[in-house]
Amino acid sequence: MPTFDAAGIAVYALSYDEPDALTDFAQAHRITYTLLADPTSKIIREFGILNTLIDPSDHPWYGVPYPGTYVLDSTGTVTHKFFDSNLAVRAGPEQLLRAAQGQQLLESAPAEQVSGQVQVSIALDGPALVPTVQRDLLIRLQVPPGRHLYADPAPAGSVPVSVTLERNDSLVLRPLIRPPSAEHQLADTDEAFEVHDGLVELRLPLTISGKRKDQPRELTVAGEVRWQCCDDKVCDIPERQRFELQLPLGDSPDLALGSTRGAKLEPNAAAHFQRMSARRRGDG
Repeated sequence: MPTFDAAGIAVYALSYDEPDALTDFAQAHRITYTLLADPTSKIIREFGILNTLIDPSDHPWYGVPYPGTYVLDSTGTVTHKFFDSNLAVRAGPEQLLRAAQGQQLLESAPAEQVSGQVQVSIALDGPALVPTVQRDLLIRLQVPPGRHLYADPAPAGSVPVSVTLERNDSLVLRPLIRPPSAEHQLADTDEAFEVHDGLVELRLPLTISGKRKDQPRELTVAGEVRWQCCDDKVCDIPERQRFELQLPLGDSPDLALGSTRGAKLEPNAAAHFQRMSARRRGDG
C-alpha cells in the first residue's frame, strides 16, 4: 500500500535493488514511505530514465535510473521533474511539497502598499543545508505599486534583477530560477520590454559540496542582489543590496557504502551489492 501524508500525497521510491535489499535499507533508516524494487529495470525503462551514461557491457550499476524525482497529479500526469547531474543530490522536501500541492515554484503577486523603495528579503527555504539535499535560497523583492523591475535580458544600458553569491568552496550552485516576466510597453511608443512587478520571488538552489570532519555547524553565505526600478517615465539609478546569512548545517545520511556508521546500520549492504554485481554479470 502507498504511504500518504496528511495532505493526501503518496510517496514512492523506485530502485534497481532487490526487494530484500530495500527491506534492510528501510529498516536501517526507518523509512516509512513505499520502496519499489525494479531489478530488471522494466519500470525504469518505461519512464525513459535508464542511465545510459553507464557502460552496459560490464558495469554492475548498469540498469539504474538517472537520479531524480517525478511529481504526478491524481490522473497520473507528470507535472514536475527534478533531476540533477550529481547522482547524490535530490530535491529538498520544500520543493517537492510545493509542486505536489499545486503551488507555483515561483510567485508573482500584487504589491502591498509600501514606501517608494524596493524591499528585499533573503532566507533559506528550509531548516538547514544538508549534504545531498537541494534547498533554495529565497530572494523576495517587493516592488512599489506602479513600478517595475527589468527582467533578464534587460534593454541595452539597463540592469536586470539578479543575484550573485561570493565564492564559497562548500557550496554548489545551480542557475537562478526566475518568475515569468510580463511584457511592458511604454505609452505612446513602440518600445516594449520584459519586466517584473508586485512581489517578485527568485530562487537560487544550493547544496553542500561535501562534509568535512572539521565542518562547523553554520555556514556563512554572502552575496548581492541587484535591480533597477522604473515607472513609465523615470528609471532609478541601479541599486544593489549586499547580504550575509549564517545558515545552519545538518548532518548527512549514514549510507552503508559511504561511512563506518552506515555499515553498522546496514550490515548486509556489501552482500546486497555483491549480489547485484553478480546479477549484472549473469553469475547469479
